[in-house]
Amino acid sequence: MQFSAIIAAAFAGFAAAQAPYALVAVESSHGGAGNGLVNKTIQVPLDTVYTNPAVLNEVSTLYLISCSQGTNVYSVVCQPHKDPAGTDTGAKPFDIKTPSRLSTNTVVVGSITCHA
Repeated sequence: MQFSAIIAAAFAGFAAAQAPYALVAVESSHGGAGNGLVNKTIQVPLDTVYTNPAVLNEVSTLYLISCSQGTNVYSVVCQPHKDPAGTDTGAKPFDIKTPSRLSTNTVVVGSITCHA
């Protein structure tokens, strides 16, 4: 009984210690104009420059779909960047109400930053 209580407390502490993040859907259109859509979901840590070439090398639209518990999703704004350093703005920012539509085909996004 005590062992299971200790394990439960350890998991609760781990969940609380997780850094806040934004949940972003990355949509890529293979075939142009909404054809052959592929969606991948990524966790972007808040206030950090996020890079992931495996996912961000083919992007058509970015959607903010959720965020970590304790973060108001309506206060989160994310910005795609052309470069991995997060200094060159690549497109309009996006939030829970407004996606960032980059292209009807796919483009490369170097990084994403999200702030609350």
